[in-house]
Amino acid sequence: MATELPLDVQILIIEWAFRSSQSGIVDRATLRACALVCRAWTPTAQRLLFRRIQCVYLYDLQCNIRLIVSALSIHPHLAAHVRYIRMAWPLLPDYDDICLRLLELCRHVEGISFFHQWTYVNKDLSPESDARLRAILLRPVLLSVHGRDSSISTVVQMCSGARVLLLRAGYSNCPLPPTVEALEIRADSLGQCLWLSNPLPALRHLCLMHPMWTDEALCEYLISTGILPQLQSLQIKGYSFPPMKILEQLVQLKTLIVNELPGEHVTLPPTLRHIGYHTWGSPPGMRTELAVDPLRALPDLQLVTVTLYTGQHVRAALAEMCRDTGVDFGTYAQPQYFQQPQNFDWI
Repeated sequence: MATELPLDVQILIIEWAFRSSQSGIVDRATLRACALVCRAWTPTAQRLLFRRIQCVYLYDLQCNIRLIVSALSIHPHLAAHVRYIRMAWPLLPDYDDICLRLLELCRHVEGISFFHQWTYVNKDLSPESDARLRAILLRPVLLSVHGRDSSISTVVQMCSGARVLLLRAGYSNCPLPPTVEALEIRADSLGQCLWLSNPLPALRHLCLMHPMWTDEALCEYLISTGILPQLQSLQIKGYSFPPMKILEQLVQLKTLIVNELPGEHVTLPPTLRHIGYHTWGSPPGMRTELAVDPLRALPDLQLVTVTLYTGQHVRAALAEMCRDTGVDFGTYAQPQYFQQPQNFDWI
């Protein structure tokens, strides 16, 4: 038909089904429907359908791991589309076996997330599963681990070339890979990491979860590691704004993302280009000048982002400041929806 869109435009529309939902739960229903429309649409839809595999439960209706492994075994070319795998680990023996089979099929996967389900939090890797996992020779760019110390240490040592490392639970006294460029870690785990004896020269992005800045020992240790001056991006997940003794160390920082507005006047690193107030809310009586005034002194500021949870009076004041200074202003629905180093599979 003369009115038909060109195929490349159709493909862009199919990709938008993934792109528009990639920060949350991918719109798989639309992608599945697209895969069945015609042969021209199938490769694009399949590429996006298999881009992420998230297996939360053994009999998860949304992601049946047995059916996925069966499909990949019958159609090995589909495994090349898999960029990210998230799975509960370790679990029951039959589940461990099917998870290992999935990793064996997807040897070129670039992101792996292992997490414990709470009912099996005390289970360690069996010797058989450990040996089989080591034989796969995993080389992910992203490694996310949430579980027992013994399992975390084993997996981190096996994936020693990972560049993005997310440690979502307590971490054992095991050196971090020197290749790490982006690290997410709980603040209460910092003292257990062998940073001082194993420097992280490539580290540029740090996400610190739930720091208690009133803990002087935490601040002093973080400063003593020597990593703060080399950071280009810092994200704080927690309800406290970093103190001046930390901000003063960030001499190369370009991006600062916080979940809390400053409660007092602060001086931000002059190198900042992006500041994100990604809060879960702000009190009605919040003094807007505490959030706005520090930004006026930034010579290279290019972008200010907030969330819909940020108070309307604060958002309005920041938007007005951005209009006056020619700075871009953006709003996210959720604090976690902005692109981060771990979102390597975004399109």
